[in-house]
Amino acid sequence: MKQSLLLFLLTLFLCKLNAQNSVTSHSLFTTLPNYEVDKYSVEQKEFDQLKVIFADKTKADKVRYEDKEGALEKMTFKWLGTWDAKPGNLQILNNFKNAVKQKGGEQVYYDDFYKDKVYFKLKQGGNTYWILVTADGIGNYTITSVKEQAMKQDVVMTIDDIKNSLDAEGKVLFYGIYFDTDKATIKPESAETLKAIAGYLKANPVNVFIVGHTDNTGSFDHNLALSKERAASVANELTTKYAVNKAQVTAQGVGSLSPVASNKSEEGKSKNRRVEIVLK
Repeated sequence: MKQSLLLFLLTLFLCKLNAQNSVTSHSLFTTLPNYEVDKYSVEQKEFDQLKVIFADKTKADKVRYEDKEGALEKMTFKWLGTWDAKPGNLQILNNFKNAVKQKGGEQVYYDDFYKDKVYFKLKQGGNTYWILVTADGIGNYTITSVKEQAMKQDVVMTIDDIKNSLDAEGKVLFYGIYFDTDKATIKPESAETLKAIAGYLKANPVNVFIVGHTDNTGSFDHNLALSKERAASVANELTTKYAVNKAQVTAQGVGSLSPVASNKSEEGKSKNRRVEIVLK
């Protein structure tokens, strides 16, 4: 039994090592000449966080921080040349400033004091990327990027969970229903949550409101309309794809009128973007 476990762990390690060895560049950028990826530095995660620094446009010496979440890609590149020929931080960082500008992206912060890091925002292929490039002063550099996206909710509420919450509180909050940014199009990864809601409604002949909620980013009227459209999309998905009785669901949206957290932080905003089921 122990030998089987050791063999399994060794296989996992070798698979990871092979994956690292196969990486020769970051997915967003070509590798600078005379550099190679440090295979032990490669980090790729389905979901993680990058703390992004933003320059305060109203106060030159002030900054603000936001946590950006999504698919993470991080790796360090080693200088292969001689010590005397190694590029300085300015040369490395300016290469990426120009590359991002050519791709239509923007710089959101540059450390003008230490001159060792720069943050970017880049939109490419319908995705938003947040990027940090750092240089270590001895010729090496590291790229860390997050492709902005919501976390796939793997732990889904069961039919019993939904029933218990409705019985106790008259409503249920769902964070496992995902939409395209600023749209009412439901993403495929919402399926498990929708199945659970449909299962409850088909097993329990109750009537509910499907209520859409947003954070306070943008105008109130836009958010109100968007929340209604998203609620309608959920109701339509439940009745057309999962055979829920149309009489059981009524779509409604309240925009940013009913927050469950402060909209002053990104974490609070993410909690306010939700769909609720409310008993009629």
